[in-house]
Amino acid sequence: MEQLGLLEDIESLAKPFGSLKVLREDLSVVTGMSDKTLDSKERYGHYNQCIPRPDLYNILLARIPKNRLHLGKRFVNFQHINLSNPHLSTISSSGLSGSSYSLGGSEFEKIKARCSDGTFYHADILVGADGSSSAVRQSLYRQLREEGTLPKSDQEDQQYKQVALVGVTNALSPKKYPDLNDEFSHFKITWLMPVAGNRYGWIITRTLDEPVTINSGNSSYADWGPDATDEMSKAVRHLAGPDGGTVGDLIDSTDRHLLSKVMLEERAFKTWYGGRTVLIGDACHKSVPFTGKGANESMLDAVTLASLLYDMPPTNDLGEFHQVFRAYQQSRASIAKQVVETSSQVSALLVKEGWFGDLMRKAAFGLYSTFMGRQRMDKIHAYRTQATFLPFVKERGSVPSKPQAQARNGLASQDHTPRCKLVGHAKPGVQEEHAQVDEFMTLGPNSVSMPM
Repeated sequence: MEQLGLLEDIESLAKPFGSLKVLREDLSVVTGMSDKTLDSKERYGHYNQCIPRPDLYNILLARIPKNRLHLGKRFVNFQHINLSNPHLSTISSSGLSGSSYSLGGSEFEKIKARCSDGTFYHADILVGADGSSSAVRQSLYRQLREEGTLPKSDQEDQQYKQVALVGVTNALSPKKYPDLNDEFSHFKITWLMPVAGNRYGWIITRTLDEPVTINSGNSSYADWGPDATDEMSKAVRHLAGPDGGTVGDLIDSTDRHLLSKVMLEERAFKTWYGGRTVLIGDACHKSVPFTGKGANESMLDAVTLASLLYDMPPTNDLGEFHQVFRAYQQSRASIAKQVVETSSQVSALLVKEGWFGDLMRKAAFGLYSTFMGRQRMDKIHAYRTQATFLPFVKERGSVPSKPQAQARNGLASQDHTPRCKLVGHAKPGVQEEHAQVDEFMTLGPNSVSMPM
């Protein structure tokens, strides 16, 4: 964020992490840790910052030219095409078979992405950054499954074991909630996070008796829309809240559009790319939110992929894209898988009931103050990846980050040709309209707001 000139904006709307306490349902303290134990700023150069997602979205959106955002778009599917001869067979998703032309590529070979409103786009590549229920991943995996190249593990049904109610309150009275006065954010688990503006980000989780398979029958709007949110809100209102209040007080202080019921999935996929499509973030590795690393890992995916694409030669060759996609996955997959597994372990630790669960939590959090615990944290924080096509920012902290090579003179500096074209609406008898855009990203009409 410092490379992009966003650090000051983020720090102005965030609170640095100060401490974390694990609480029982009656809010009595089990164990905890503080940033004094982690020494984040001294060791890694910065405090961990706590910011609500809506605030982060607004900072990012303010820096993106409006003509590069297309709101209300819903991706449907894609296909590989050759614009020089539309009658040619489409290339397979793997790029290795089923095509009437070579693995190479020309300016005419594109990916065609269709949206639910009838528009479709031609581009050199498609980046699936559309979350854990990624429609891009589903379209890619459907093609790979038909070709027989999708690993069995990636064909297994997606499941979730927890649901959560999440929100960000409006401004509250610091007299009533003294935690809000502190310069630092002091987490309380059950999940309560003081954030800037005298607000709380909060999440209430419920573990299900059995895992639920995600399919069209249980992932409909009715199961996760406003009515489902209201139903879960009623079920948890009575729970104890901060400073003598209840969770109902937090719900009543949260604007309706900042309150959501969500499923908490966890999974690391093996297949991150195929043909001219590549996945990033939750689309290829989804972790539960109990280590606060999900959004961080998605950003690191984007930085890594963008840096590798920058260094590509000015070509549309599919083999060159596959080299970039392969290098990106090799760089990120093991780290992302570790985050998914660690988040899952923390989740299991936090929901363990009884005296034995308390004992395990005390032992686990006590490790952070040991040499072994610090070594583990140092390893995690060593991946402070920077964009290679921007000037590197100064290395901060006593623990060095993993070394990075400076960028070569790559695609971004040599070729400024727009890489994506809005072809128009797929309606019979209507002449296609052409509008050039540099990048294409889709956002739904509403974004799920999570405090972490």
